[in-house]
Amino acid sequence: MRIALAKSDTGFHSYVNWLEYFKADFMIFDWEENTPTEFFDNCGGLILTGGTDVYPGFYGDMEEISDNDIYTPDRDSYEIGLIEKALNNGKPILAICRGMQLLNVYFKGTLIKDIENEKGVNHRKISNNLMRHHDIEVKTDSLLFKIVKEKVYKVTSTHHQAVKTPGDGLMVNAVSSDGVTEGIEFIDKTRKPFLLGIQWHPERMDDYNNPFSKNVILKFLEEIKK
Repeated sequence: MRIALAKSDTGFHSYVNWLEYFKADFMIFDWEENTPTEFFDNCGGLILTGGTDVYPGFYGDMEEISDNDIYTPDRDSYEIGLIEKALNNGKPILAICRGMQLLNVYFKGTLIKDIENEKGVNHRKISNNLMRHHDIEVKTDSLLFKIVKEKVYKVTSTHHQAVKTPGDGLMVNAVSSDGVTEGIEFIDKTRKPFLLGIQWHPERMDDYNNPFSKNVILKFLEEIKK
């Protein structure tokens, strides 16, 4: 079954390479080209990708917005439409980095606008070609733990925003060693589609075969075939 892959505005080739490595069939949904969302009906699930910050108006926090901040509210709106289509049709969602943040906002959650300002820690990449890495701890009662089968692992980090308050019906499934949310999922999974939000980038891991990359995509591919 084909994956609906929401196009990111940065590092998109990494997602393509990752999916091609695992021989996944996908269709690109490009908000700038306004790919008709009706095409999603022919897809089995949705992957939300990284990129620019979610527009604060979507989670009701317009304080301290400057003219230098870069947002793409049209992209947010377009991808919210894809989230609604997926949920309304019981289709799996894998939300990565910004995608997880947007998913949380969809469920009326809030975001940390800047981790360094609010928590005094740096989760940004070191440079354009050099990823930051840090340990995360996975909650053992979570869907994520069932997938990765590891409690502590070192993952990629290239973000300055994060989930602050989980959205309605969502739980935190992993946190970094400095207390930043690294994943979300449904609290009650009964009669709900597969839904997993992760803050790290499985498509940019040093080794695709580690459980926080391989296990995640293989589980998602398994779910879209159901």
